[in-house]
Amino acid sequence: MRPFATSLPVDVSSPGSDLSELDVPGARRRSALRSLWRHPRGRIGCILVGVVVLAAVAGATGLTPYNALFQNNAAILKAPSLSHLFGTDQFGRDELSLVMQGLWVTLEIACIAVAIAGTVGTIAGIVAGYLGRWTSAVIMRITDMLFAIPAILLALAIVTALGPGWLDSALAIGVGYIPIFVRIVRGPVLSLRESAYIRAGRVLGFSPVRLLFRHVLPNVSGIVAVQVSMALAWAILAEAALSFLGLGPPPPTASLGEMVSASSPLAATAWWTLAAPSVAIVVAVIGFNLLGDGLRDAIDPRTQRH
Repeated sequence: MRPFATSLPVDVSSPGSDLSELDVPGARRRSALRSLWRHPRGRIGCILVGVVVLAAVAGATGLTPYNALFQNNAAILKAPSLSHLFGTDQFGRDELSLVMQGLWVTLEIACIAVAIAGTVGTIAGIVAGYLGRWTSAVIMRITDMLFAIPAILLALAIVTALGPGWLDSALAIGVGYIPIFVRIVRGPVLSLRESAYIRAGRVLGFSPVRLLFRHVLPNVSGIVAVQVSMALAWAILAEAALSFLGLGPPPPTASLGEMVSASSPLAATAWWTLAAPSVAIVVAVIGFNLLGDGLRDAIDPRTQRH
């Protein structure tokens, strides 16, 4: 991944020169969004993510074909049909309604986890890259220690210590992905701190906080956005793994990983009970990965693959 950084020359002697007028991240974002939609992978990713998000929101607001928790003894293990598009499970519950509710739970945990990882990791990466010296050394050594432990194992250890639950799962997954954001952000910031407009800002007496959050952060927001999309795909898989092992949100809360675990013994006789949540996970992960690919190529066309 190439750093998303732009160095603009600044003539500090010209009247009324101001860095905020030279840095135009808003225009770049609009151009990137247009390029994203024109990009084949980006367009497919937007559509898949849009479908997943709409289904999840519908599941959260109760706009499902049936009550997801309603058990109908007369409809146990019914194959997919017009009345139950994804069939029913061993309790007679509608699989489509369960998948829609499970998508919301899984996405909620994944989004909170990535928000934790992205916020902490981005700030730590900016500080490490801009300040350097002992600050960078301390942050990077902590990052290296976290990198030494696979993210899923670290998440398992944290959630085992804290106990199962959606917030504990989100925290466990988020901590595991913080080092990725630190490394992704630190590299471009090392280049940005020596750029012309940052040096001009120091000459003009701008505070480090203003330089970091008004002029450095907007220039790394592109690669952070790409990483967020990729991290959401990883977080969905991690949450599904934790729920599959019984370390996710406890019943009766539906989650995709728990649905896969519960339906595994029925795979030979009622394949749809396993297929429905599995396909939902696959579609969500592929959607966010394609969205990340499209964002990366839209932000930096030099990375496009043919």
